[in-house]
Amino acid sequence: MLVVILCLSLALPLFLFDRATYADGVALDNPMFRIGIHHGANALATVRLNSSARVEFGLTAPDGAVIPLLADESGGWQIYREAVRLVAGPFGDQAAAAQVLSRWSAGSGPAFILRESAGFMVAGGLFATVEQAVQHLPGLAAAGINGVTVRGMLALVSGSLPSIEAAQAVRERLVSAGLEGRLYFDGAWRIAVGFATDTTLIDSLRVALVAAAPELVWESLPRDFRRIHVISQDGRLLFVYANLSGLTLRAASSADFMSVESRRHRGVFEFTLDQMNRFMVVGLMHVDDYLKSVVPREMPASWHIEALKAQAVVARTYAYANRNRHAALGFDLCHLSTCCQAYGGVEWEHPNSNQAVDETKGVIALFNGRPASTFYHSDSGGHTENVEHVWTRAIPYLIGVSDPFGALAGSTHARWEQELTQAQMQQIARFNGTDVGTVLAVTVESRFPSGRVSTLSITGTAGRMSLRRQQPRLPDGSTGLFALRSTMYTVTSRVAPVVVQSAHATANLPGLQGTQVATAAGVQDLLLAPEHTVRGASVTSTLRSIPSSFVFVGSGWGHGVGMSQWGARGMAELGHSYREILVHYYRGIWIADIPH
Repeated sequence: MLVVILCLSLALPLFLFDRATYADGVALDNPMFRIGIHHGANALATVRLNSSARVEFGLTAPDGAVIPLLADESGGWQIYREAVRLVAGPFGDQAAAAQVLSRWSAGSGPAFILRESAGFMVAGGLFATVEQAVQHLPGLAAAGINGVTVRGMLALVSGSLPSIEAAQAVRERLVSAGLEGRLYFDGAWRIAVGFATDTTLIDSLRVALVAAAPELVWESLPRDFRRIHVISQDGRLLFVYANLSGLTLRAASSADFMSVESRRHRGVFEFTLDQMNRFMVVGLMHVDDYLKSVVPREMPASWHIEALKAQAVVARTYAYANRNRHAALGFDLCHLSTCCQAYGGVEWEHPNSNQAVDETKGVIALFNGRPASTFYHSDSGGHTENVEHVWTRAIPYLIGVSDPFGALAGSTHARWEQELTQAQMQQIARFNGTDVGTVLAVTVESRFPSGRVSTLSITGTAGRMSLRRQQPRLPDGSTGLFALRSTMYTVTSRVAPVVVQSAHATANLPGLQGTQVATAAGVQDLLLAPEHTVRGASVTSTLRSIPSSFVFVGSGWGHGVGMSQWGARGMAELGHSYREILVHYYRGIWIADIPH
């Protein structure tokens, strides 16, 4: 069966739209996005970076210009912030240091191997003070790690040097004099020396430096927990970066991808420290490289290619429409599906979804010359929803449409059932600000034209409350309590059955809710109450009518706005193209090609 889509849209070049040139001040023909890979709860104490090719370390300026620092081909690097540390060694070779590293207690902080002129060292910890570091010495001794010393954060730094080569020459001269120097960049290359714990040690170090390099002026380098150290996997401290405001440390490789914490990503990495001095990692990547991970995470890569293409365009449009969403954190989009779109790196890529991205390259959905808000969800349950019925503001192209296609495709969400206990329902009411007491009834008071619940009431012995829009699905603002798949449902109470016997017949009632009774005043609706008293000719009985649970039976999964992914699959399997899918779910959009 081929369903005819009457809403037409053309693929037009971008130059035809007067206002399509910019989205939030950024040109639409700029395909590069900053993706937050590690931030917030998953920010890193340290960073492990790997690449199969040479990596160019540099700095990104606010205008996007790149300041090169140095290149390295060791294949692996660790990035640390400066701190007071514990150091064991020296050891004769890296294998011996690795054995000590394997015994290093995780409670004493992250540790790494350093290769210095005296041999291999094991350094660890992110301590704020010498006293904090000393407290961990007994634990390391118990692990068989002895002779551990404390390295502080006081150092001396040379005046600026004309080039990195000049700085390297000074470092080699200091090594020959028995002094361990390190490359230091704060806008110019310098040499920093020492990890002293007090100023007395600094004074003696200054005497030695003046003797070894009398032509240089040596100044004190104050403590700074936000300086960044880059260490190669063979233990070389490549350089220390002063972490200047507005200049972000970056790593670029000629390989197809690099790895952070063993997860592969395309593009360039940028590293900054958050307010907790933990590393945020941002991937600067082409939008299509980003989409090649997003599309198979948002839609199974085994689905029809036209559905995957529709998902690719929707995801690309979403990216452009939400550029700078996390500008305050230094990136455009995060990796979370609950906030932006699910992004997981190269491991999620699949040939089918890659094909869908490639074959829709540069295609986005526009409305009034702007990237459309292409919300999507798993399954509409038979009818999508007007956006103002889910959130607040009406958007012309986000209107409810008939959607039988998900069921035709065999959606696993075509019917679902969720049972919530009396205790759970009471908890939901309390969480949302009203203690209704023992819940007597949960009732759908009104529905939107789509069939979704508009208002749900919870009535109890101590009060009544109403939940509206998405509240009847996720009333606590998360998936923690109701956890219903959609608001397309009916609800019934589960109570002990009631047997009604008369002179002529016996009837079994599923409960007393909604029951009518004949009284001297006529037939009346039975009022909600925890129990009811029934008086007969010879006996009086008490019937309890408190539900033990509430059963929700529904269809669909998600908010119901925009494209149904199961519906897109159903339309594709019926022979519709991705463009027909898009204009069915987003009424009145234009499909445009961005020239890259």
